[in-house]
Amino acid sequence: MKNMHKVLAGLMATGLLLTGCSTSSTKTTGSADNGTAATDTGYDASWYKGPGYDKLKEELGKADVDLSAADGKLKDILKKGKITMATSPDYPPSEFVDTQGNVKGSDVLLGQYIANSLGVELEVETMDFNAVLTAVDTGKADMGISGFGYKKDRAEQFELSVGYQANSSAAHHTLLVPADKVDEYKSLSDFDGKKIDAQANSLQEMYVNDQIKDADLQLVSTLDQAILELQTGKIDAIALDSTTAKNYADTSDGMFASVLVANGVEFDLSQYEDTAGNVVAVKKGETSLIDAINTIIKSLPTSGKYEENLYTDMYYAACVEAEVSPNEE
Repeated sequence: MKNMHKVLAGLMATGLLLTGCSTSSTKTTGSADNGTAATDTGYDASWYKGPGYDKLKEELGKADVDLSAADGKLKDILKKGKITMATSPDYPPSEFVDTQGNVKGSDVLLGQYIANSLGVELEVETMDFNAVLTAVDTGKADMGISGFGYKKDRAEQFELSVGYQANSSAAHHTLLVPADKVDEYKSLSDFDGKKIDAQANSLQEMYVNDQIKDADLQLVSTLDQAILELQTGKIDAIALDSTTAKNYADTSDGMFASVLVANGVEFDLSQYEDTAGNVVAVKKGETSLIDAINTIIKSLPTSGKYEENLYTDMYYAACVEAEVSPNEE
């Protein structure tokens, strides 16, 4: 598959992935009528009714935002005509690098929509996941968009936006395990005491700590590290959103399995309903900027071009571009 994922392809290229996953370069083409992505790899995009990724990017439009009272960093952004977004592009379809080296994903489209709404250009800076918030805090980036969830300690250190999410199973989270052990995990309690990887500062870190008793949680900065550790038996599982877990499983040639797909096992998100979805982070005290971003995000549910929610449009287009399934089962 085209980008499933850069992580697996990189491991294969370096000889670190010991058994067969296959990757290939692909060409994306637009259909004659609406630019819907189609590929020469056999990826089935028939479920998708929107345009290709680049066409949707052109069609995003902007939200109405009152910038007359802008101050602080927002005022600086408007003056220089550019907003800088920090992200860790190793989490398709939210953020990833395509075969041409371009940073893409639903979160990148969200960053573009924010820039459009502010009337400025978007500049994307890529880095390890655990460096994104540092970049925001030190001023290297104006905002961090990289699949962040709301966490109390994070809210004490940064201004966090209201939540955003697609109407899809990206809002579900589960665990990836070796396929030959998947039958051992029929509930979350079966992971008690197990060695589990999660990206540092991720939603999954919080879910494991909150819901798996005595978990031996290992924090990693990149998913390639987690995949290698799972493949070599150093850990028992990786905590991921369900879409990412399913697509790692689908492209692993039978090596990995999602316990959600196999056994219906997932984290219980009902306790987090007040802060559902992902959030944008900006430097603490930059209330003018976060207020503007909140206005923009609040416009998403009713601004869709092909789905009701514009972020769902972004997410689906990114799924097709990365050739991953939205996993709506």
